[in-house]
Amino acid sequence: MTDKYKHILDSLIAEGFHQITEKSKHGHDFDFKITPYSLNTKLSFRFDSLDHFVEFLKRTDAYNEKRAEVLNATFIELGLKPYEFFYVNFFKQGKEVEM
Repeated sequence: MTDKYKHILDSLIAEGFHQITEKSKHGHDFDFKITPYSLNTKLSFRFDSLDHFVEFLKRTDAYNEKRAEVLNATFIELGLKPYEFFYVNFFKQGKEVEM
């Protein structure tokens, strides 16, 4: 795993999230919001492209066909280009991030 991804995973673990799957074995529901800008939280991370984010999700076993469809739809909805940078803002599921 690259140092960039290790930093992200270390930050998530420090906040009590041990997996980025739908529901971790520790009972934490976990979600994320993609934005063209940072929400300036501890769990807001820049990714250089959609391919880089997909690589991150695959390395954490959080990537599947349904998630791929949602990501593609999100990019279209937000008008983001998959080869440009964007931010992923992680948060506890059910605790929607205020924008």
